[in-house]
Amino acid sequence: MADELHDDLMDLILVRVPCKVDRASISLVCRAWRDKVARLGGQAPPPLPWLLLPSRFGNDPTFRAACVLSGCSVHPQHNLLTTIPPGARFVGSYDGAWNFLYFDETRTHRLFNARTRQVRMLPEAIYVNRDGHQSICNMVILAATLSSSPDDSMYVGAAIITRAQGPHEVLQPYNRWIAFWRMGWEMALGLDVVDMGMYLTEDVVYHCRAFYFLLIYGGRYEILVCTPNENPEYPRNLNINVEFRRFMPLALGERISPLHSVIARYLVMSRGELLMVVRFTAVADQQRSQFKVFRAASRPQMPDGGGHFPVAQYPWAWSDLDTLDGRILFVGYGCSRSYQADAYLGFKPGIYFLDDGMFYEALYFGGANTRPYPCTDNGMWSESEVRIQRCFPTPDSSEYSPPVWLLP
Repeated sequence: MADELHDDLMDLILVRVPCKVDRASISLVCRAWRDKVARLGGQAPPPLPWLLLPSRFGNDPTFRAACVLSGCSVHPQHNLLTTIPPGARFVGSYDGAWNFLYFDETRTHRLFNARTRQVRMLPEAIYVNRDGHQSICNMVILAATLSSSPDDSMYVGAAIITRAQGPHEVLQPYNRWIAFWRMGWEMALGLDVVDMGMYLTEDVVYHCRAFYFLLIYGGRYEILVCTPNENPEYPRNLNINVEFRRFMPLALGERISPLHSVIARYLVMSRGELLMVVRFTAVADQQRSQFKVFRAASRPQMPDGGGHFPVAQYPWAWSDLDTLDGRILFVGYGCSRSYQADAYLGFKPGIYFLDDGMFYEALYFGGANTRPYPCTDNGMWSESEVRIQRCFPTPDSSEYSPPVWLLP
């Protein structure tokens, strides 16, 4: 009986149950446990993201929620069988259990809260001004984030999108574009930057009042910093100040070997620093992911010269991190997050990842609006063991959505 357990022993048990949902279940055992959980409620570690895995219940699309703090197990009492709107495809996450949804049939977007079931409207098209020609194009969000909570009427949204071709243009090699909006806007504002279509825009993150976009050109990784210009006289207007940060190419020993193929690249803000996480596999064995993590840093001033990449023209560099230094990283397009391993008893530094390694943007405007998502390549890369742990439940393949993080 719990009444017979020593109080210190109950503390030792609870400290090994970091998940608040599991603690709530323990509190139902008896009054002693209920009182103990209530007293220690504020001492639970900060929550970690859950992984939403597509599943099926009858003929309806459903999602199971796997909790990392609970050993990546599924909480049956917290399933999302009836909370996800039918026909929705997950395209991103935001703090507070918000998710970005795209609906194939209506080609519309919504922000949806998986806990409260609140819905926020998002732009359905993008306003494009190219070479003096103005047009409105259908768009699909590939990755997105916000400057603040959707409950803030002045938030700014930023996204990487793919879009239909305008009547007076030829699309660039990469049909990925950058878009911004404010709450209530029916159309997003396209960022008009010369030759943006020549870059592969891979990820976006928000930090210190600015959006950071990862741009890839050949073997270079550049950053586009977009800062919304706040004008108190015109709070609904939106002007974007753009800063292009050019990086020195990676050193030969830091590059991904030609014997490997890159699956995805993510931006993560951690301890006030910008990190880039590169996930790759060996060409001969594409079932085993590997990771490299880089930190963005300004290059020290050098005497005149500097070889082919002088500091004056390439003032930034990516430095290879040989250790996560106590970090737990959750990576996903537009929603990567960083936590401290020492805040969670028994947790070690590592990288949790999900099966989102392909945007599928060519499908949205090519006549095929659905495609099976394998959803199987989810797991955790352990820094100490340098290997992948398939810690999440085995999912079903899905024709309607990839897996997605549910952020606390």
